[in-house]
Amino acid sequence: MNLLLLKVIAAIEIFGGVWGFVIMLYRLTNILDSLKFIIFLLVYLIPFALSVLAGILLWKKKVAGLNLSLVVQLLQIPYFALSGLYYSFISGVLLGIRINLLEGIKNYNFNFMLGGYCQIQTGLPLDIAAFGINIFAVVIFIFLLVKKMKDYR
Repeated sequence: MNLLLLKVIAAIEIFGGVWGFVIMLYRLTNILDSLKFIIFLLVYLIPFALSVLAGILLWKKKVAGLNLSLVVQLLQIPYFALSGLYYSFISGVLLGIRINLLEGIKNYNFNFMLGGYCQIQTGLPLDIAAFGINIFAVVIFIFLLVKKMKDYR
């Protein structure tokens, strides 16, 4: 059963990484400035490349795949907008809950998405605040962490 779950996690990471990589490459076609290109490349493409690499290594039952998958899942757990900064990285599945706080009003959203998405943005209005947790990534992270702890006994 564990082997099957590891294969499913690996496939999701590969799928999400490839999807995100393709989307980000498409977005790159709009960037002509070389400094912006390098920053965009580093910030947006590397996480998806890591996700694909983690999935491939996990599929091959490598310890490095387990470790890298833990990192990739950890990066996917939070998504937020706070003090003008927005962060979201999804590579595979987002099944989350988000709390939006705007002018003292709380609004709760449930989010679901398949694919790959990465956004790091600054300069948002300071009064926008939102916090989200990718429950799917939390569950996968815990599963992988337990697997790692069992393997190192």
